[in-house]
Amino acid sequence: MSKAAAKTKVALDPSFPKGKFKVTHEADADWQVGLRPHLKYRDLGMDAPSGGRVHAHVHINNGPSPGPSDLHYHDCDFHMIYVLKGWGRMEFEGVGEVILKEGSCMYQEPGLAHRLIEYSDDYKVMEITIPGEIGTVTVRD
Repeated sequence: MSKAAAKTKVALDPSFPKGKFKVTHEADADWQVGLRPHLKYRDLGMDAPSGGRVHAHVHINNGPSPGPSDLHYHDCDFHMIYVLKGWGRMEFEGVGEVILKEGSCMYQEPGLAHRLIEYSDDYKVMEITIPGEIGTVTVRD
């Protein structure tokens, strides 16, 4: 980080909850089938410390890629994905197909319709959303 960047101070939101220190370990993870049955999800426990403002989870495959999911978007202010392992081929409305692979990081603006087309057997992704609880709206199957 440059000296100039180090001196820049960001104004913190005084209304943002000041949660307690939290650590979760993969060895203790309770993987659950969630929104998509072909994926298993590990909640990283950020909802409570952030007062529901932030959600973070890791998802992995729960069997072979079933083919394209429905085209959908999430009702949220912030949506970020970081690929920890493997790859996933996605489609974004107005953008086209994108292959996200290990080390890829993606931000998508609110309301951007997308779908997961296929993924590798070792697919593992971290996803962060704001707020913590988001809605999912199907555009079309």
